[in-house]
Amino acid sequence: MAFLIALLTFITLLLLTALWYNYVNTDKEAVSSRIKRYVKKYPMNEQVLQEPILPQPTTPFSGWQLLIRNMSKHFESLQWSHVIERKLIQAAIPMRGAEFMVICLAVALIGSVISMVISSNIVLGLMGGMIGFGIPLIVLLRKIKQRKKAFNDQLGDTIILIANALRTGYSFMQAIEMVSREMAKPIGEEFARVLKEMNLGVLTEEALNNMAKRVDSEDLDLVITAVLIQRQVGGNLAVVLDSIATTIRERIKIKGQIRTLTAQGRISGLIIGLLPFAIGGIIYILNPTYIKILFTNPIGQGLLVAGLVSQFIGMMMIRKIINIDI
Repeated sequence: MAFLIALLTFITLLLLTALWYNYVNTDKEAVSSRIKRYVKKYPMNEQVLQEPILPQPTTPFSGWQLLIRNMSKHFESLQWSHVIERKLIQAAIPMRGAEFMVICLAVALIGSVISMVISSNIVLGLMGGMIGFGIPLIVLLRKIKQRKKAFNDQLGDTIILIANALRTGYSFMQAIEMVSREMAKPIGEEFARVLKEMNLGVLTEEALNNMAKRVDSEDLDLVITAVLIQRQVGGNLAVVLDSIATTIRERIKIKGQIRTLTAQGRISGLIIGLLPFAIGGIIYILNPTYIKILFTNPIGQGLLVAGLVSQFIGMMMIRKIINIDI
């Protein structure tokens, strides 16, 4: 057991040392690579000395970014990395899926080492590693949820803006350009990307479908479906968009009312989820020897696992009750 703890601690220290070394030598490596490129491209002779050498733009990366990029090459072929990459696109995080997997593994290693040092138990060490691996995923899902909510909150005003632009004689592409200029992020950013794809020759239907995949919003799917049907069968798009905007605003209003009515349930779930950890932390501060038996005794370890599983099931049940689809 002591050997396993020492091994995990050594791996963690080695990883931190590599991060520090890459951070210190980043500038030197960048300068050396640029010099080598110029020396290879322009040999030292009189003809080259008479010609000016124009510097080429380079993208600076810090040490930890270079380390993550080098380690992520081993995960690029995995199917899961592509799934994570789609989630990163939905969260507007400029990172590849393989790089995010490296971060998850690093956090899992740190969590496992901390759990092993505190409890000296391999089972709790594995649980700490699993929790550490899930923390970046939880942050990613929360980021996606926040961005989707911000997008849906802006969508009603955006539809009204497009409908008014169409009434004044603008084309659909000009209306999209107006949205990209007038609306704030994230909806202005997404429509600007749609406009850029259309300018590069992508079909309007394909560009709109790509935006729907990036945002993954039911309200946006409704708008895009209406636009695509109108482009095929014709009709007054402005009137259709007005009706959809009214529907979306009513949905947002009802969701706000439901959120207010279910606030007590959410607070109860939060208290139930945090109360055992808070009580355990207080007991550990007051009397560490008393609570350590819970982590070292096999019966206590089984009770911990059963408590965590029961708590997770209870939180999921509360979440299912308070989440009402509209």
